[in-house]
Amino acid sequence: MATISQKPAQRFSVKKPDTTLSIGKTLLVFIFTGPIWLFFIGTSVGQLASTSVLLIQTILLFYTSLMLTLEFRKPEPSPLILMIWIFNCGVVGIPGLTQLLSGVGPWPIFIEDNQYISAQLSTIFASTLLILLLGLPYKEKNRKMNVRNVSTVRIRNLTLLMLPAVALATRLSGGVGARFGSRGSVAKAKADLGIGSAINGLFVTGSQALALVVFVLALRAKQKNPNDSIINFALITSGLGLLILANPISASRYWFFATVTTIALSAFALTAGRIRFGAMGIFFGSLFIFPIADYFRRSNRGGLSISRQSWLTGDFDALQITAAGIQWFNNYGTVWGKQLLGAIFTFVPRSIWTSKPVDTGIMIAQDAGMKFKNISGPWVAEAVINFGYLGLIIFPIMIAYFFRIIQYRSVKFPDDFGVLLLAFFVGYLPILLRGSLIQASGAAGLFVIFVWYATPKKVIHRDEVEELTVLVNRSGHLRS
Repeated sequence: MATISQKPAQRFSVKKPDTTLSIGKTLLVFIFTGPIWLFFIGTSVGQLASTSVLLIQTILLFYTSLMLTLEFRKPEPSPLILMIWIFNCGVVGIPGLTQLLSGVGPWPIFIEDNQYISAQLSTIFASTLLILLLGLPYKEKNRKMNVRNVSTVRIRNLTLLMLPAVALATRLSGGVGARFGSRGSVAKAKADLGIGSAINGLFVTGSQALALVVFVLALRAKQKNPNDSIINFALITSGLGLLILANPISASRYWFFATVTTIALSAFALTAGRIRFGAMGIFFGSLFIFPIADYFRRSNRGGLSISRQSWLTGDFDALQITAAGIQWFNNYGTVWGKQLLGAIFTFVPRSIWTSKPVDTGIMIAQDAGMKFKNISGPWVAEAVINFGYLGLIIFPIMIAYFFRIIQYRSVKFPDDFGVLLLAFFVGYLPILLRGSLIQASGAAGLFVIFVWYATPKKVIHRDEVEELTVLVNRSGHLRS
Protein backbone atom coordinates (compact mmCIF):
# COMPACT_ATOMS: atom_id res chain seq x y z
CA MET A 1 0.00 0.00 0.00
CA ALA A 2 1.36 3.45 -0.89
CA THR A 3 2.59 5.61 1.98
CA ILE A 4 0.05 8.26 2.98
CA SER A 5 1.27 11.76 3.68
CA GLN A 6 1.10 12.75 7.34
CA LYS A 7 0.14 16.34 6.56
CA PRO A 8 -3.18 17.51 7.98
CA ALA A 9 -6.23 16.13 6.19
CA GLN A 10 -7.67 19.65 5.88
CA ARG A 11 -5.54 20.32 2.79
CA PHE A 12 -7.75 17.85 0.88
CA SER A 13 -11.01 19.48 1.95
CA VAL A 14 -13.26 20.68 -0.85
CA LYS A 15 -16.58 22.44 -0.74
CA LYS A 16 -19.37 19.95 -1.40
CA PRO A 17 -22.22 21.00 -3.68
CA ASP A 18 -25.54 21.59 -1.93
CA THR A 19 -27.81 18.72 -2.98
CA THR A 20 -30.72 19.66 -0.72
CA LEU A 21 -34.03 19.06 -2.48
CA SER A 22 -35.90 22.22 -3.49
CA ILE A 23 -39.05 23.24 -1.63
CA GLY A 24 -41.25 22.50 -4.62
CA LYS A 25 -39.90 18.98 -5.12
CA THR A 26 -40.04 18.40 -1.36
CA LEU A 27 -43.74 19.25 -1.38
CA LEU A 28 -44.36 16.85 -4.27
CA VAL A 29 -42.61 14.04 -2.39
CA PHE A 30 -44.86 14.61 0.63
CA ILE A 31 -48.00 14.67 -1.50
CA PHE A 32 -47.14 11.50 -3.40
CA THR A 33 -46.16 9.54 -0.29
CA GLY A 34 -49.08 10.74 1.84
CA PRO A 35 -52.14 12.84 0.95
CA ILE A 36 -52.63 11.57 -2.60
CA TRP A 37 -53.32 8.06 -1.35
CA LEU A 38 -56.54 9.18 0.32
CA PHE A 39 -57.95 9.86 -3.15
CA PHE A 40 -56.55 6.60 -4.51
CA ILE A 41 -58.16 4.61 -1.70
CA GLY A 42 -61.42 6.47 -2.29
CA THR A 43 -62.34 7.92 1.08
CA SER A 44 -63.60 11.21 2.48
CA VAL A 45 -62.59 13.49 5.34
CA GLY A 46 -65.85 12.73 7.10
CA GLN A 47 -65.25 8.97 6.93
CA LEU A 48 -61.67 9.34 8.20
CA ALA A 49 -62.88 11.39 11.17
CA SER A 50 -65.76 9.04 11.99
CA THR A 51 -63.77 6.84 14.39
CA SER A 52 -60.66 7.31 16.50
CA VAL A 53 -58.83 4.38 14.91
CA LEU A 54 -59.33 5.75 11.38
CA LEU A 55 -58.32 9.26 12.41
CA ILE A 56 -55.13 8.11 14.15
CA GLN A 57 -54.23 5.84 11.23
CA THR A 58 -54.57 8.84 8.90
CA ILE A 59 -52.33 10.86 11.22
CA LEU A 60 -49.85 7.96 11.22
CA LEU A 61 -49.83 7.95 7.41
CA PHE A 62 -49.28 11.71 7.19
CA TYR A 63 -46.66 11.69 9.95
CA THR A 64 -44.59 8.88 8.37
CA SER A 65 -44.90 10.60 5.00
CA LEU A 66 -43.62 13.85 6.53
CA MET A 67 -40.68 12.11 8.22
CA LEU A 68 -39.86 10.28 4.98
CA THR A 69 -39.93 13.60 3.13
CA LEU A 70 -37.69 15.37 5.66
CA GLU A 71 -35.02 12.68 5.34
CA PHE A 72 -35.50 12.54 1.58
CA ARG A 73 -34.82 16.30 1.31
CA LYS A 74 -31.46 16.25 3.13
CA PRO A 75 -28.28 16.79 1.08
CA GLU A 76 -27.03 13.37 2.28
CA PRO A 77 -30.13 11.25 3.02
CA SER A 78 -29.57 8.07 5.02
CA PRO A 79 -30.65 4.85 3.25
CA LEU A 80 -31.31 3.17 6.61
CA ILE A 81 -33.58 5.95 7.88
CA LEU A 82 -35.40 6.18 4.56
CA MET A 83 -36.05 2.44 4.65
CA ILE A 84 -37.59 2.69 8.12
CA TRP A 85 -40.05 5.38 7.01
CA ILE A 86 -40.76 3.62 3.70
CA PHE A 87 -41.75 0.54 5.69
CA ASN A 88 -43.96 2.54 8.05
CA CYS A 89 -45.58 4.44 5.19
CA GLY A 90 -45.83 1.84 2.42
CA VAL A 91 -46.34 -1.34 4.46
CA VAL A 92 -48.03 -0.11 7.66
CA GLY A 93 -49.62 3.23 6.74
CA ILE A 94 -51.38 3.02 3.36
CA PRO A 95 -52.32 -0.70 3.46
CA GLY A 96 -53.32 -0.42 7.13
CA LEU A 97 -55.70 2.45 6.39
CA THR A 98 -57.16 0.47 3.48
CA GLN A 99 -57.80 -2.51 5.76
CA LEU A 100 -59.44 -0.40 8.45
CA LEU A 101 -61.70 1.30 5.90
CA SER A 102 -62.63 -2.05 4.36
CA GLY A 103 -63.17 -3.73 7.70
CA VAL A 104 -61.12 -6.68 6.42
CA GLY A 105 -57.91 -7.79 8.12
CA PRO A 106 -55.36 -10.02 6.39
CA TRP A 107 -55.88 -12.79 8.98
CA PRO A 108 -58.95 -14.05 10.88
CA ILE A 109 -57.97 -12.47 14.20
CA PHE A 110 -60.44 -10.41 16.21
CA ILE A 111 -58.78 -7.21 17.42
CA GLU A 112 -60.44 -4.43 19.40
CA ASP A 113 -60.14 -0.84 18.22
CA ASN A 114 -58.21 0.22 21.32
CA GLN A 115 -55.51 -2.35 20.44
CA TYR A 116 -55.22 -0.86 16.96
CA ILE A 117 -54.85 2.59 18.52
CA SER A 118 -52.11 1.28 20.82
CA ALA A 119 -50.37 -0.26 17.80
CA GLN A 120 -50.54 3.01 15.87
CA LEU A 121 -49.21 5.16 18.71
CA SER A 122 -46.53 2.60 19.59
CA THR A 123 -45.33 2.52 15.99
CA ILE A 124 -45.05 6.32 15.86
CA PHE A 125 -43.24 6.53 19.21
CA ALA A 126 -40.76 3.67 18.68
CA SER A 127 -39.89 4.71 15.11
CA THR A 128 -39.35 8.35 16.07
CA LEU A 129 -37.13 7.39 19.02
CA LEU A 130 -35.10 5.08 16.79
CA ILE A 131 -34.51 7.84 14.23
CA LEU A 132 -33.53 10.35 16.93
CA LEU A 133 -31.00 7.89 18.35
CA LEU A 134 -29.57 7.17 14.90
CA GLY A 135 -29.06 10.90 14.36
CA LEU A 136 -27.09 11.57 17.56
CA PRO A 137 -23.55 12.94 17.01
CA TYR A 138 -20.63 10.55 17.26
CA LYS A 139 -18.05 10.84 20.02
CA GLU A 140 -14.39 11.28 19.18
CA LYS A 141 -12.67 7.89 18.88
CA ASN A 142 -9.16 6.91 19.91
CA ARG A 143 -6.22 7.93 17.72
CA LYS A 144 -5.69 4.30 16.72
CA MET A 145 -8.61 2.58 14.99
CA ASN A 146 -9.41 -0.88 13.68
CA VAL A 147 -10.10 -1.05 9.95
CA ARG A 148 -11.44 -4.21 8.29
CA ASN A 149 -10.90 -4.70 4.55
CA VAL A 150 -11.43 -7.68 2.26
CA SER A 151 -8.83 -10.44 2.17
CA THR A 152 -8.45 -12.43 -1.06
CA VAL A 153 -7.27 -15.49 0.84
CA ARG A 154 -10.40 -15.46 3.00
CA ILE A 155 -12.63 -14.97 -0.05
CA ARG A 156 -11.03 -18.15 -1.39
CA ASN A 157 -11.78 -20.00 1.85
CA LEU A 158 -15.42 -18.91 1.87
CA THR A 159 -15.75 -19.90 -1.80
CA LEU A 160 -14.50 -23.41 -1.01
CA LEU A 161 -17.10 -23.59 1.79
CA MET A 162 -19.83 -22.17 -0.46
CA LEU A 163 -19.52 -24.67 -3.33
CA PRO A 164 -20.65 -27.81 -1.43
CA ALA A 165 -23.14 -25.77 0.62
CA VAL A 166 -24.91 -24.47 -2.50
CA ALA A 167 -24.86 -27.94 -4.07
CA LEU A 168 -26.42 -29.48 -0.95
CA ALA A 169 -28.99 -26.69 -0.59
CA THR A 170 -29.98 -27.13 -4.25
CA ARG A 171 -30.41 -30.86 -3.76
CA LEU A 172 -32.48 -30.35 -0.60
CA SER A 173 -34.71 -27.99 -2.62
CA GLY A 174 -35.45 -30.61 -5.27
CA GLY A 175 -32.70 -29.70 -7.74
CA VAL A 176 -32.15 -26.89 -10.20
CA GLY A 177 -35.43 -27.60 -12.01
CA ALA A 178 -37.48 -27.11 -8.85
CA ARG A 179 -35.67 -23.87 -8.02
CA PHE A 180 -36.76 -22.47 -11.39
CA GLY A 181 -40.27 -23.93 -11.16
CA SER A 182 -42.28 -22.35 -8.37
CA ARG A 183 -42.36 -22.15 -4.60
CA GLY A 184 -44.88 -24.97 -4.68
CA SER A 185 -42.50 -27.27 -6.55
CA VAL A 186 -39.72 -26.53 -4.06
CA ALA A 187 -42.06 -27.23 -1.11
CA LYS A 188 -43.17 -30.52 -2.72
CA ALA A 189 -39.57 -31.57 -3.32
CA LYS A 190 -38.71 -30.90 0.32
CA ALA A 191 -41.76 -32.85 1.49
CA ASP A 192 -40.82 -35.81 -0.75
CA LEU A 193 -37.32 -35.81 0.73
CA GLY A 194 -38.66 -35.45 4.27
CA ILE A 195 -36.85 -32.16 4.78
CA GLY A 196 -38.00 -30.35 7.91
CA SER A 197 -37.93 -26.64 8.61
CA ALA A 198 -34.82 -26.86 10.81
CA ILE A 199 -32.71 -28.51 8.09
CA ASN A 200 -34.11 -26.12 5.52
CA GLY A 201 -33.20 -23.14 7.66
CA LEU A 202 -29.71 -24.45 8.33
CA PHE A 203 -28.69 -25.34 4.79
CA VAL A 204 -30.86 -23.41 2.34
CA THR A 205 -31.04 -20.04 4.13
CA GLY A 206 -27.43 -20.33 5.27
CA SER A 207 -26.26 -21.17 1.75
CA GLN A 208 -28.18 -18.22 0.33
CA ALA A 209 -26.44 -15.91 2.79
CA LEU A 210 -23.03 -17.44 2.06
CA ALA A 211 -23.43 -17.12 -1.72
CA LEU A 212 -24.45 -13.47 -1.31
CA VAL A 213 -21.48 -12.75 0.97
CA VAL A 214 -18.97 -14.31 -1.44
CA PHE A 215 -20.47 -12.40 -4.39
CA VAL A 216 -20.35 -8.94 -2.79
CA LEU A 217 -16.91 -9.62 -1.27
CA ALA A 218 -15.59 -10.59 -4.69
CA LEU A 219 -17.34 -7.62 -6.26
CA ARG A 220 -15.69 -5.32 -3.74
CA ALA A 221 -12.27 -6.94 -4.18
CA LYS A 222 -12.51 -6.85 -7.98
CA GLN A 223 -12.65 -3.04 -7.85
CA LYS A 224 -9.11 -3.17 -6.45
CA ASN A 225 -7.73 -6.27 -8.23
CA PRO A 226 -9.71 -6.74 -11.47
CA ASN A 227 -7.48 -9.51 -12.88
CA ASP A 228 -7.15 -11.72 -9.80
CA SER A 229 -8.14 -15.29 -10.79
CA ILE A 230 -9.36 -16.22 -7.30
CA ILE A 231 -11.66 -13.20 -7.17
CA ASN A 232 -13.04 -13.85 -10.66
CA PHE A 233 -13.68 -17.52 -9.86
CA ALA A 234 -15.48 -16.54 -6.65
CA LEU A 235 -17.57 -13.97 -8.52
CA ILE A 236 -18.67 -16.46 -11.20
CA THR A 237 -19.45 -19.39 -8.89
CA SER A 238 -21.26 -17.28 -6.28
CA GLY A 239 -23.24 -15.60 -9.07
CA LEU A 240 -24.42 -19.01 -10.27
CA GLY A 241 -25.28 -19.93 -6.67
CA LEU A 242 -27.40 -16.79 -6.30
CA LEU A 243 -29.09 -17.44 -9.64
CA ILE A 244 -30.19 -20.86 -8.38
CA LEU A 245 -31.01 -20.14 -4.73
CA ALA A 246 -32.05 -16.48 -4.76
CA ASN A 247 -34.00 -16.16 -8.01
CA PRO A 248 -37.40 -14.42 -7.68
CA ILE A 249 -39.36 -17.52 -8.76
CA SER A 250 -38.62 -19.83 -5.85
CA ALA A 251 -36.93 -17.60 -3.26
CA SER A 252 -38.67 -15.28 -0.84
CA ARG A 253 -39.50 -11.91 -2.40
CA TYR A 254 -38.00 -10.24 0.65
CA TRP A 255 -34.75 -12.20 0.24
CA PHE A 256 -34.61 -11.48 -3.49
CA PHE A 257 -35.02 -7.77 -2.74
CA ALA A 258 -32.30 -7.94 -0.06
CA THR A 259 -29.97 -9.68 -2.54
CA VAL A 260 -30.49 -7.14 -5.32
CA THR A 261 -30.18 -4.19 -2.93
CA THR A 262 -27.00 -5.53 -1.34
CA ILE A 263 -25.35 -6.05 -4.72
CA ALA A 264 -26.42 -2.62 -6.01
CA LEU A 265 -25.22 -0.75 -2.93
CA SER A 266 -21.94 -2.67 -2.96
CA ALA A 267 -21.24 -1.79 -6.58
CA PHE A 268 -22.30 1.84 -6.99
CA ALA A 269 -21.44 5.12 -5.29
CA LEU A 270 -24.34 6.31 -3.14
CA THR A 271 -24.95 9.83 -4.35
CA ALA A 272 -27.96 11.76 -3.03
CA GLY A 273 -29.73 11.40 -6.38
CA ARG A 274 -29.27 7.63 -6.49
CA ILE A 275 -30.45 7.25 -2.91
CA ARG A 276 -33.60 9.26 -3.64
CA PHE A 277 -34.31 7.40 -6.88
CA GLY A 278 -33.88 4.06 -5.12
CA ALA A 279 -36.09 5.15 -2.22
CA MET A 280 -38.97 6.08 -4.50
CA GLY A 281 -38.54 2.85 -6.43
CA ILE A 282 -38.73 0.86 -3.20
CA PHE A 283 -41.73 2.83 -1.94
CA PHE A 284 -43.89 2.33 -5.03
CA GLY A 285 -42.50 -1.16 -5.59
CA SER A 286 -43.60 -2.24 -2.11
CA LEU A 287 -47.17 -1.17 -2.90
CA PHE A 288 -47.49 -2.56 -6.42
CA ILE A 289 -44.62 -4.71 -7.70
CA PHE A 290 -44.21 -6.70 -4.47
CA PRO A 291 -47.77 -8.13 -4.40
CA ILE A 292 -47.90 -8.67 -8.17
CA ALA A 293 -44.63 -10.65 -8.04
CA ASP A 294 -46.35 -13.35 -5.99
CA TYR A 295 -48.58 -14.19 -8.97
CA PHE A 296 -45.61 -15.47 -10.97
CA ARG A 297 -44.22 -17.62 -8.14
CA ARG A 298 -47.19 -19.99 -7.81
CA SER A 299 -47.86 -23.06 -9.92
CA ASN A 300 -51.64 -22.68 -9.50
CA ARG A 301 -52.33 -19.08 -10.41
CA GLY A 302 -55.67 -17.53 -9.66
CA GLY A 303 -56.72 -13.99 -10.45
CA LEU A 304 -54.08 -11.29 -10.51
CA SER A 305 -54.49 -9.15 -7.40
CA ILE A 306 -53.27 -5.56 -7.62
CA SER A 307 -53.54 -2.25 -5.77
CA ARG A 308 -56.14 -1.94 -3.00
CA GLN A 309 -57.23 -5.57 -3.14
CA SER A 310 -53.67 -6.81 -2.68
CA TRP A 311 -53.25 -4.59 0.41
CA LEU A 312 -55.85 -6.74 2.21
CA THR A 313 -53.64 -9.85 2.01
CA GLY A 314 -51.06 -11.29 4.39
CA ASP A 315 -48.27 -9.47 2.55
CA PHE A 316 -49.37 -6.32 4.39
CA ASP A 317 -50.27 -7.66 7.84
CA ALA A 318 -47.85 -5.45 9.83
CA LEU A 319 -50.49 -3.20 11.40
CA GLN A 320 -52.86 -6.05 12.25
CA ILE A 321 -50.16 -8.25 13.79
CA THR A 322 -48.69 -5.33 15.73
CA ALA A 323 -52.13 -4.81 17.25
CA ALA A 324 -52.49 -8.58 17.79
CA GLY A 325 -49.09 -8.65 19.52
CA ILE A 326 -50.13 -5.85 21.90
CA GLN A 327 -53.40 -7.68 22.50
CA TRP A 328 -51.41 -10.84 23.32
CA PHE A 329 -49.29 -8.86 25.80
CA ASN A 330 -52.41 -7.41 27.46
CA ASN A 331 -53.80 -10.93 27.87
CA TYR A 332 -50.68 -12.80 29.01
CA GLY A 333 -48.07 -10.24 30.02
CA THR A 334 -44.45 -9.84 28.96
CA VAL A 335 -42.07 -12.75 28.30
CA TRP A 336 -39.10 -10.70 29.62
CA GLY A 337 -36.79 -11.18 26.67
CA LYS A 338 -37.45 -14.86 25.97
CA GLN A 339 -38.35 -14.21 22.31
CA LEU A 340 -35.27 -12.01 21.95
CA LEU A 341 -33.05 -14.76 23.37
CA GLY A 342 -34.53 -17.13 20.80
CA ALA A 343 -33.44 -14.72 18.06
CA ILE A 344 -29.94 -14.25 19.51
CA PHE A 345 -29.37 -17.99 19.94
CA THR A 346 -31.33 -19.08 16.87
CA PHE A 347 -28.51 -21.51 15.95
CA VAL A 348 -29.13 -23.66 19.05
CA PRO A 349 -31.24 -26.71 18.01
CA ARG A 350 -34.47 -27.51 19.83
CA SER A 351 -33.13 -30.96 20.65
CA ILE A 352 -30.72 -29.22 23.05
CA TRP A 353 -32.84 -26.20 24.01
CA THR A 354 -36.14 -27.96 24.61
CA SER A 355 -37.90 -24.79 25.78
CA LYS A 356 -36.67 -22.70 22.83
CA PRO A 357 -39.44 -20.20 21.91
CA VAL A 358 -41.32 -20.41 18.64
CA ASP A 359 -41.55 -17.45 16.28
CA THR A 360 -43.61 -14.58 17.64
CA GLY A 361 -45.89 -14.76 14.61
CA ILE A 362 -46.52 -18.46 15.21
CA MET A 363 -47.21 -17.77 18.89
CA ILE A 364 -49.84 -15.15 17.96
CA ALA A 365 -51.39 -17.43 15.31
CA GLN A 366 -51.64 -20.32 17.77
CA ASP A 367 -53.35 -18.11 20.33
CA ALA A 368 -55.83 -16.96 17.66
CA GLY A 369 -56.58 -20.57 16.66
CA MET A 370 -55.33 -20.13 13.11
CA LYS A 371 -54.52 -23.17 10.98
CA PHE A 372 -51.98 -21.22 8.92
CA LYS A 373 -49.30 -20.02 11.31
CA ASN A 374 -46.54 -18.53 9.13
CA ILE A 375 -47.45 -14.90 9.81
CA SER A 376 -45.24 -11.93 10.57
CA GLY A 377 -44.04 -10.57 13.90
CA PRO A 378 -43.38 -6.83 13.40
CA TRP A 379 -40.62 -5.30 15.46
CA VAL A 380 -42.98 -3.11 17.53
CA ALA A 381 -44.99 -6.19 18.51
CA GLU A 382 -41.73 -7.98 19.37
CA ALA A 383 -40.70 -5.05 21.56
CA VAL A 384 -43.96 -5.03 23.55
CA ILE A 385 -44.19 -8.81 23.92
CA ASN A 386 -40.58 -9.03 25.12
CA PHE A 387 -40.52 -6.12 27.59
CA GLY A 388 -43.99 -4.59 27.72
CA TYR A 389 -44.30 -0.93 26.79
CA LEU A 390 -40.78 -0.45 28.15
CA GLY A 391 -39.72 -2.40 25.05
CA LEU A 392 -40.65 0.64 22.95
CA ILE A 393 -37.56 2.24 24.48
CA ILE A 394 -35.33 -0.84 24.83
CA PHE A 395 -35.68 -2.06 21.25
CA PRO A 396 -34.89 1.31 19.59
CA ILE A 397 -31.83 1.68 21.81
CA MET A 398 -30.54 -1.79 20.86
CA ILE A 399 -31.25 -1.34 17.15
CA ALA A 400 -29.75 2.15 17.07
CA TYR A 401 -26.60 0.97 18.85
CA PHE A 402 -26.00 -1.71 16.22
CA PHE A 403 -26.88 0.48 13.22
CA ARG A 404 -24.78 3.39 14.50
CA ILE A 405 -21.73 1.11 14.40
CA ILE A 406 -22.51 0.31 10.76
CA GLN A 407 -23.15 3.95 9.90
CA TYR A 408 -19.90 5.05 11.55
CA ARG A 409 -17.78 2.46 9.75
CA SER A 410 -19.39 3.18 6.39
CA VAL A 411 -19.45 7.01 6.63
CA LYS A 412 -16.60 8.21 8.85
CA PHE A 413 -14.00 5.82 7.44
CA PRO A 414 -15.57 3.56 4.83
CA ASP A 415 -13.83 0.22 5.24
CA ASP A 416 -15.17 -2.88 3.48
CA PHE A 417 -16.73 -4.24 6.66
CA GLY A 418 -18.93 -1.17 7.21
CA VAL A 419 -19.78 -0.64 3.55
CA LEU A 420 -20.91 -4.23 3.00
CA LEU A 421 -22.93 -4.38 6.22
CA LEU A 422 -24.68 -1.13 5.32
CA ALA A 423 -25.48 -2.47 1.85
CA PHE A 424 -26.92 -5.66 3.31
CA PHE A 425 -28.98 -4.19 6.13
CA VAL A 426 -30.60 -1.56 3.93
CA GLY A 427 -32.01 -4.41 1.84
CA TYR A 428 -32.62 -6.77 4.76
CA LEU A 429 -34.27 -4.16 6.99
CA PRO A 430 -37.84 -4.88 5.74
CA ILE A 431 -37.39 -8.52 6.82
CA LEU A 432 -36.20 -7.46 10.28
CA LEU A 433 -38.93 -4.84 10.68
CA ARG A 434 -41.70 -7.21 9.56
CA GLY A 435 -40.33 -10.23 11.45
CA SER A 436 -40.69 -12.61 13.08
CA LEU A 437 -37.35 -11.82 14.70
CA ILE A 438 -36.36 -15.43 15.40
CA GLN A 439 -36.91 -16.35 11.76
CA ALA A 440 -35.17 -13.24 10.41
CA SER A 441 -32.12 -13.22 12.67
CA GLY A 442 -30.48 -16.37 11.30
CA ALA A 443 -29.52 -15.08 7.85
CA ALA A 444 -28.56 -11.67 9.25
CA GLY A 445 -26.26 -13.23 11.84
CA LEU A 446 -24.60 -15.49 9.27
CA PHE A 447 -24.01 -12.58 6.91
CA VAL A 448 -22.33 -10.53 9.65
CA ILE A 449 -20.13 -13.47 10.73
CA PHE A 450 -19.04 -14.27 7.16
CA VAL A 451 -18.19 -10.62 6.36
CA TRP A 452 -16.37 -10.26 9.69
CA TYR A 453 -14.25 -13.32 8.87
CA ALA A 454 -13.46 -12.13 5.33
CA THR A 455 -12.30 -8.68 6.50
CA PRO A 456 -9.35 -9.14 8.88
CA LYS A 457 -8.57 -6.34 11.29
CA LYS A 458 -5.79 -3.81 10.77
CA VAL A 459 -4.91 -1.03 13.21
CA ILE A 460 -4.26 2.36 11.61
CA HIS A 461 -3.84 5.93 12.91
CA ARG A 462 -6.73 8.43 12.87
CA ASP A 463 -4.77 10.79 10.57
CA GLU A 464 -4.71 8.04 7.94
CA VAL A 465 -8.44 7.47 8.40
CA GLU A 466 -9.24 11.15 7.91
CA GLU A 467 -7.13 11.47 4.77
CA LEU A 468 -8.48 8.23 3.29
CA THR A 469 -12.05 9.34 3.97
CA VAL A 470 -11.55 12.68 2.24
CA LEU A 471 -9.87 11.03 -0.73
CA VAL A 472 -12.67 8.47 -1.01
CA ASN A 473 -15.31 11.21 -0.93
CA ARG A 474 -13.47 13.26 -3.57
CA SER A 475 -13.20 10.26 -5.91
CA GLY A 476 -16.95 9.63 -5.72
CA HIS A 477 -16.42 6.06 -4.51
CA LEU A 478 -19.09 4.28 -2.53
CA ARG A 479 -20.45 6.50 0.24
CA SER A 480 -23.44 6.10 2.50
